[in-house]
Amino acid sequence: MLNYTEIGNGDPVILIHGMAASLYDWQTLAPALAQAGYRVFAVDLLGHGASPKPKKPDLYSVRSVYAVLEDWICGLGLETPIHLVGHSLGGYLSLRYALMRPQSVSSLTLINPLYTLNQISPVLRLFHQRPGVGIQVLRLAPLSVIEWALSWNSANQEKIGFQARRQIAIDYKRASPHILNITRHLPDLTPDLGRIQSPTLLIWGERDPTLAPKSYPLLADHLPHCIQSSIPDGGHQPHIAKAEFVNREILRFLDDQSRRSRSLAETRLAGHPPDTVEKSPKSATITPAY
Repeated sequence: MLNYTEIGNGDPVILIHGMAASLYDWQTLAPALAQAGYRVFAVDLLGHGASPKPKKPDLYSVRSVYAVLEDWICGLGLETPIHLVGHSLGGYLSLRYALMRPQSVSSLTLINPLYTLNQISPVLRLFHQRPGVGIQVLRLAPLSVIEWALSWNSANQEKIGFQARRQIAIDYKRASPHILNITRHLPDLTPDLGRIQSPTLLIWGERDPTLAPKSYPLLADHLPHCIQSSIPDGGHQPHIAKAEFVNREILRFLDDQSRRSRSLAETRLAGHPPDTVEKSPKSATITPAY
């Protein structure tokens, strides 16, 4: 059983963190969503946070992690379609869920999402090719060393405060080192992205050192109903470093989807064809306003 928190009442929103992170990533977003009238679930993925950490390396594949997540979502017994919010690996899992269960997804919010291994930086690609090296690093590196490495990263140094950086380091250290196997055999979602009909908000940092920033506009081009919002000085974790802006954009997007849903329901009750309701644009760009 995956560890998770639940807060608020209303339409369900599920928050899915990235690699080596935890539900603590959503410390500011979850209460903001609950206050806005949503029922919010934040989950620790398999091998992360306080969720189970199997000892068998073979259990750490994207297929296994996704299957456990899907079973957990189904076990919630939600009666209405869900809003998915995913960061990095959580974005990949959200996209996959939308492909596997399209009728169950009301909207997607993707924050610096992973969708193909072609996005991974050259340095991280070395660890990807030799996960055993990274596993040993996670096992042996003291918490202080991991925290120093996060501080040294220029994309994090100026934008993520001490407490948040400390929590990120703790999440790295308490995750199973076998999580580095998750992306070894990661199917490329690119060929299937055009099948996703869910309205999508894509938020990404233009200084992402982990995944290639140029990959995000390409993702937006493949998604039929995507609004994208780039952050010029944002890194890989804008939901932490630029929480105020990211939270505002997500709330605006979800409120817009709620209005569209109500309008569609009213139109159907009035006996008008559904296509009279305004549709989401194929692609649009939001200019950040801090």
